[in-house]
Amino acid sequence: MADPKLRHLVPEPSRSRRSWALRATFGCASAALVALSSIAGCGHPASVTECEEIVERITRLELDERQIGKDPNAVAAEVAETKTAMRDRMMKDCVGRRVTNRAMRCVREATSSKKVEACFD
Repeated sequence: MADPKLRHLVPEPSRSRRSWALRATFGCASAALVALSSIAGCGHPASVTECEEIVERITRLELDERQIGKDPNAVAAEVAETKTAMRDRMMKDCVGRRVTNRAMRCVREATSSKKVEACFD
């Protein structure tokens, strides 16, 4: 289970120029990265590619849940924007942290963003 002391690291969605979908995704992706940062012991250090995969999976699931995942160009743009927005947090809270093959398989098979977060509990 994620360390409750780390919950303060999850930023409130900003009111900047980011779209509402990006703001929602940012929060979910941040929560998953914080949960990942609390895993210790087993697994291997998470690579940049694995961390980007987690962020992308959450973004795509969030867009599907909001019924805006139909336009492939819009989805690709949102994924790219989210990866850019999450880059610093991802590098700090995800890259190099322990992740198991089981958790990554769970991310790939998850059917909702909440299920992705549960992969790291």
